[in-house]
Amino acid sequence: MAVTTHPASGAALTFNSVAIGGIIDATVTLTLETTDVTEVGLLDRKYVAGIRAGSASGNIFFDKADTGQAALRTAVKSGTAAVFLWTDYSGTSYSVSALVTSFGHSIAVADVVKASFELQFVGEVTIV
Repeated sequence: MAVTTHPASGAALTFNSVAIGGIIDATVTLTLETTDVTEVGLLDRKYVAGIRAGSASGNIFFDKADTGQAALRTAVKSGTAAVFLWTDYSGTSYSVSALVTSFGHSIAVADVVKASFELQFVGEVTIV
């Protein structure tokens, strides 16, 4: 089986219109709750679509001078939502207002300083 790799140069993340530098990896998760509407006596469950939600998380090489990383740190302290824009290697973009729910960095012997972040989406995701 052939393994397909994709250049990272085509991918980009921005928060509050500022590019986030040093991206190692990132994930966007979109979810849809369902509600059970099975009537008594039926043998098969029935569901209807419920509330949608989404989140994003990622790992980065920490850079105190990076303005995108600074925007994430500032947002987690202020509790203010801003526009998060994710463009993947194929050119597909996800745009949504998001709250930064965590930003942390760690250090280890014989390693570079890395950081992680988590965002909670607070509105409808626009996919282009």
